Amino acid sequence: MAINLTLSPSSLAAGGTFTVTATGAAPGEALTFTYDAATPQTVVADGTGSATVSFTATTTGPVVVAGPTSGAASATLTVTAATNCVVTVTSSPATPTAGQPVTVTATVTCNGAPVPGATVVFTAANGSLALGVGTTNASGQASVTTSALPAGNNVVVALVVSASTTCTCVGVSGTATVNVGAATNCVVTVTSSPANPTAGQPVTVTATVTCNGVPVPGAVVVFASSGGALQLGVGTTNASGQATVTSSLLPAGSNVVTATVVSASTTCTCVGVSGTATVNVGAATNCVVTVTSSPAKPTAGQPVTVTATVTCNGAPVPGAVVLFTTTSGALGLGITGATGQASVTTTALPAGNNVVTATVLSAGTTCNCTGASGTATVTVGVGDRTLTAKPACYALNSPPVPWAFAHATFSVSGATPGSTVTFSVMGATVCTAVADASGNASCTANLSITQALAATYSASSGGVTVTGTLGPCLN
Repeated sequence: MAINLTLSPSSLAAGGTFTVTATGAAPGEALTFTYDAATPQTVVADGTGSATVSFTATTTGPVVVAGPTSGAASATLTVTAATNCVVTVTSSPATPTAGQPVTVTATVTCNGAPVPGATVVFTAANGSLALGVGTTNASGQASVTTSALPAGNNVVVALVVSASTTCTCVGVSGTATVNVGAATNCVVTVTSSPANPTAGQPVTVTATVTCNGVPVPGAVVVFASSGGALQLGVGTTNASGQATVTSSLLPAGSNVVTATVVSASTTCTCVGVSGTATVNVGAATNCVVTVTSSPAKPTAGQPVTVTATVTCNGAPVPGAVVLFTTTSGALGLGITGATGQASVTTTALPAGNNVVTATVLSAGTTCNCTGASGTATVTVGVGDRTLTAKPACYALNSPPVPWAFAHATFSVSGATPGSTVTFSVMGATVCTAVADASGNASCTANLSITQALAATYSASSGGVTVTGTLGPCLN
């Protein structure tokens, strides 16, 4: 059988692809195709004795096919000079506004085939505005995204600076005109709270960033005062376009606080836009120390709790060290908590009027607190009450069980009003009660069989213990 060879096309530019078709071979015959320095390709002829392969054109020369049965055949491929690259430039979106991100894409092809791995430099404004550098992908495309294009007609140039291809690509460029509309400026509104702060008081400053009345989320805002010399902090706008900082640094007087947008993703031109608000800060006042005591009418020997509340411009001062004293000496030290309160409890106050002084020894606050003090007079009565236990009787529970065999009501008189009275049977506490204003206290408790047969109980209050009788209720 005579084998025939056909090239399609038989003439093309370097880098192009051509097909080689062999006919007239024996069905199932293994045919080997060779061309220039390309790797030989072996294909089995189909049932009609045909086989087809493809090569990339490199140089003019013979293409040969050979088979063990049908022999060999050849045809000559003519390769023309390679054409230059073509660079096509597009942009998206089609009608951007100034400050809006625009993606510019360059597509690099060689004889219609994509050129991957080419490095492309994007510029505008006759090369004075650098937009970025991209590398073409498998589709021959490279892109950059920029917000730098100003309003008006911008000729964007994509220049190939390196490429690995048979075409002459380096130095080839493409252009596209991007028409950018005028952007509206952002509006930055600044407010502060509270309305009338004093020096050292925390002030929250809020900047609201909008673009054409629509909130701008994700914008980074820098807050400053004193012409930028006093940095208050940085905030990022939320979904409502608001960013806040809280600061205690504003001094007394009129403070112009400026909120400046340093980055934002929006169609408006926001970067560099700022807003101001004047915060009038009053002079700081000294700390105020308020002293109270509890209970209101203690008796000698009764525990008394003295509390000092430390505030700066009405705000609690936590962490302040407070010394409590009387004319007789120190009662103790306390440290203020989150509510600005520190306390000491003492039984050392004698009968009569006691002036208790609470003095701040140290405090971390903008107010002048160290040395500030407050006083309260605690009037201590003479403890002339006699604690008396009244007889108690028990009644059987229904049904009686070993651990709750019966129940009894215990009571005392003569206790200090507000004091706690503890009732015990056989040394075990069965219940407690707080004495009323008349010094009476009572409570009911379940008793075991053993406790019901104890015959006595004890009541304790303020360090005094008395004994009462316990027996069955007779009616």
